[in-house]
Amino acid sequence: MSLILRGATTLRWDSVDAAEAQSRPRALLLAPAGGPDWLGDAAPILRTLGFVVQSVSAPVADMAAEVALVMASAAAGVPASLMHAWRARGAVCAVVLPAGTAPAAGAGAAVATLPAPVTEAALLAMLAGQHYVALSAREAAGIAGAVARQTFGNPAFARELLQALVSSTRADLAQLHQAGADLEMVRAVAHRLKASAHYAGCHALRLMAQRLEHASRDGDATTAAALAAIVAPTAARLLGLLASLCSATHADSAPRK
Repeated sequence: MSLILRGATTLRWDSVDAAEAQSRPRALLLAPAGGPDWLGDAAPILRTLGFVVQSVSAPVADMAAEVALVMASAAAGVPASLMHAWRARGAVCAVVLPAGTAPAAGAGAAVATLPAPVTEAALLAMLAGQHYVALSAREAAGIAGAVARQTFGNPAFARELLQALVSSTRADLAQLHQAGADLEMVRAVAHRLKASAHYAGCHALRLMAQRLEHASRDGDATTAAALAAIVAPTAARLLGLLASLCSATHADSAPRK
């Protein structure tokens, strides 16, 4: 098959395709109304990296359900216990500090700190340091459906596409680990991973791989390395999910005695 060549107050939701918005990782940006300018810095960067961004003005204990990232202004006064509870649920959590402010003594590693103004480099370093994987639970659960849609509901074509995705993702992951500072190889791998993520309906990985492709093309080795530190474990997660689906479809299609 040739399909693959290899109670808070909501201030703003991103405007994206509804189905995609339901599955992509969510980033919750928490700052008092009329607060600091870092929201304007962070939101467009996060969108480029595959997040659907929601801004809120006050915390509620359960608002971080199914959220991948919480960034809170230091001025918001979010209790550390609440940030740690969100982290325990799996969200990456960070407090944004005013420029020139040092982290509080005894600040734990579970909740990261970011200086304002927020930059892409700082965000990427923080996400990688917190072991962020750009593949949401909803995207993972939707891979089988995405493959079925790509193959018009034909089970045989779906099995073939899954096999191709497993082979290409495994090869691309190995090449990404081998690429090192070879930006042309990184660019080529990112381009192929972007396509694989599209077929699998993993939009966050698709956008992260696209950003890696562009950074490599532009010769930005520092940004490419930071992105690769997120793309590689995400691709490994995707490979595991694809391989499991491939095994399941083979078992379902095997003749019964």
